[in-house]
Amino acid sequence: MILFKRVGDSFRHIEDREWLLLVLETLGVLVGILLAFELQEWAQQRSEAAKHHQLMERLFEETELDISVLREMRDRLNEIVTREQRFAVELGNGQCPAANEWGAAATFNMMPALTAPTSVYQELMGAGGLSSVERKDVRDSLAQFHGDLDWSQQQVTYFREYRYDPIPPRDPRVTVRFDPTKEEPEVTTFDREALCSDRVFKNNVAAAVRAQTVFASYHQGAVEDAISMCIRLGNSLGRACVPAFGGPLKGTDVAWAGKVRAKMREDLAKS
Repeated sequence: MILFKRVGDSFRHIEDREWLLLVLETLGVLVGILLAFELQEWAQQRSEAAKHHQLMERLFEETELDISVLREMRDRLNEIVTREQRFAVELGNGQCPAANEWGAAATFNMMPALTAPTSVYQELMGAGGLSSVERKDVRDSLAQFHGDLDWSQQQVTYFREYRYDPIPPRDPRVTVRFDPTKEEPEVTTFDREALCSDRVFKNNVAAAVRAQTVFASYHQGAVEDAISMCIRLGNSLGRACVPAFGGPLKGTDVAWAGKVRAKMREDLAKS
């Protein structure tokens, strides 16, 4: 009790001016602490925003690489499928393809993998996911590309599992030899006359080419999704979408890019 009484007596001797100074000093300390917290939070948010921007820039560069990788695979596959389609049409019309066209009969089983770089996208998904991407159309294009890519890869697995060769090497009308001096050391020759008159062979070729045509459409769809993703993401960053290698977009890819840009402008006008 004596201690509390002495403390109370001490407070009674403090003048009003001293109380004011004490209050101001206390407020100054509190304001300083609050400012320090605010500055720390602001600096942290700015740092996180900078890191996110860098991640988006790297993701954009990955989309440019996606286009180049997928386009190259698609173009090579299309060359094969175009040759096979020409071969199948000639057979179906009752013609026997020339000897230099029979290379098509050796490629029916060629079904290249559908793969693209996705490491930066996976990093984004682990660092906050698509919700960290501000624009909805960019989020949608990212989700569509990677979702369709995964689905198409499953279809590739299916086609590979159930593919068949219209004319396997064990067929007596086929001769296979190894020549190390050739660019393609496995040299195959065919009994053209016997095969061209075989209805079963013609049917098998038609079925195989149909499967290859559908298979090629998955590669085409992946390229179109990659272009859409790259254009929209690049627009959000103020950058133009340019494939990482293989030159600029051309042909049907340019036409598709034009449609994507027109749709993007329409979407942004509505938002």
